[in-house]
Amino acid sequence: MAHNNHFFFKNLTPNPTAMPSDLRRDLERSFSSIETLRREFVATASAMFGPGFVWLVQTAPNEFSILPTYLAGSPYPAAHWRRQEMDMNTTGNQGSAATWLKNTQVRGMPQKKDELPPGGVKVTPLLCLNTWEHVWLRDYGVGVGGQGGKKAFAEAWWEAVDWEAVANSSRLTKGGEGSGSGAPTRGSLQRPQPDEVTVSRGESSPVPKPAEERERQSPQDA
Repeated sequence: MAHNNHFFFKNLTPNPTAMPSDLRRDLERSFSSIETLRREFVATASAMFGPGFVWLVQTAPNEFSILPTYLAGSPYPAAHWRRQEMDMNTTGNQGSAATWLKNTQVRGMPQKKDELPPGGVKVTPLLCLNTWEHVWLRDYGVGVGGQGGKKAFAEAWWEAVDWEAVANSSRLTKGGEGSGSGAPTRGSLQRPQPDEVTVSRGESSPVPKPAEERERQSPQDA
């Protein structure tokens, strides 16, 4: 829940700016237009029966989707299945996730590379709308007669989104490691091993040893 609320606030700004052109182009490819995306966000939030969050997620380098999660639900696939005795998703120890739970959470065995829990979808969240009542009810009311309510709150939220922050998150997702996006690669963050240094031709040469150590290894004649 704390993570979701942090995600909700970190993409809001009192001084919104225009959406960056690269993000606009990618979103229009997935939703046909930014207005369609806005309407889908507002409609999804309005249709949720109960509190939760609505997410803009990236499913591929240039593909996006809207994902709702209820209560404190997480968009991350590894959090979809939890060890709860009365969780109807797992139905105790006999549910469809029993094997996955036994191999990961119970025995503590690491997951295989790229393995997802049953029903899990690998996504990267970029934007979050909080639909819990305590966020909007006091200021917008219940929406009697079509005035105010959760829909009005969602529409006002859209006008305060920090699209530059969303675009930066999307660029990092598309860039990955070593993609030439300007982000440091994994190799560039590694320090040289203690017994070698890297020279300009990509070769390794021994690190010069202190004079005392050299003398111990090759004592000079008196």
